[in-house]
Amino acid sequence: MSSLSRDEHLRMVRSVRQRLESLGRAGVDRIPVPVPAAAPPSSLAPVVEASPPPAARPELLPVEPRRPVAPTPTPTPTPARTPQPTPATLPAPSLFGEPDQAELVPHAERPALLASLAAEVTVCTRCPHLAASRTHTVFGSGNPSARLMFIGEAPGADEDRTGQPFVGRAGMLLTDMITKGMGLDRDDVYIANVLKSRPPENRDPEPPEIANCLPYLERQISIVRPEFLCLLGRVAAQNLLKTALSMGRLRKKWHRYQGILTIVTYHPSYLLRNPAAKKDAWEDLQMLMQQMGIARPSRKKE
Repeated sequence: MSSLSRDEHLRMVRSVRQRLESLGRAGVDRIPVPVPAAAPPSSLAPVVEASPPPAARPELLPVEPRRPVAPTPTPTPTPARTPQPTPATLPAPSLFGEPDQAELVPHAERPALLASLAAEVTVCTRCPHLAASRTHTVFGSGNPSARLMFIGEAPGADEDRTGQPFVGRAGMLLTDMITKGMGLDRDDVYIANVLKSRPPENRDPEPPEIANCLPYLERQISIVRPEFLCLLGRVAAQNLLKTALSMGRLRKKWHRYQGILTIVTYHPSYLLRNPAAKKDAWEDLQMLMQQMGIARPSRKKE
């Protein structure tokens, strides 16, 4: 074969150069060279390798500068809400041991039922020593349909003599708490004690005596079914609420007895011995009055 002419050689170089420049603009910087299959030596033709001149270096495409990524804005923290004081909540009613509304004693039947229960108490001898030493049993008195029921500890000497609850010095103070403090009449409320017979020498009731007498009080409460109970003193509070907590732990909060809202305050006899505690008892009564919707009575100008 005849060798290539000079013109053909130049055309081939220009074609290769143009191809390389095109590939360079496309971002290609090297070209893989395939390895030919082995062939007999006689069939190989001489290959003339043409290298582009230095000026034929392909031009690179301009690189677009990267745009800075805007930083993700930091969320503004929500200011913490200042907790607002919540009013004292009443204890939730228990799901157990509460009489259904359909079982409430009709108002017209309550006086007769209380009288029947009082007659039963009169002849009670569950505590023979108390039955032998008493003058009268002290059942209770007041409005059979009262919204509020006061419960004390046990009768004293004046109560044993008359058969009526809270008629001695402690009874006079309780009457003042009801009439002057709360603006109610004593006949508006119902008053009873845990024990129906006076313990000798006004000692504290003993556990067996309380166990024998408490069912009578429970039946009284179920007949009157007041909206509120005010427990006077440690004996009444601990035995009805089934707790050993002190008066300091039981006061200033609401409890529930058989679903009835219950408050605890000092016994009037304790207030007679400790006059400074009258201020605390007055705070308890105000808490009770607020829940009952009773306005504080205005004092008459002298």
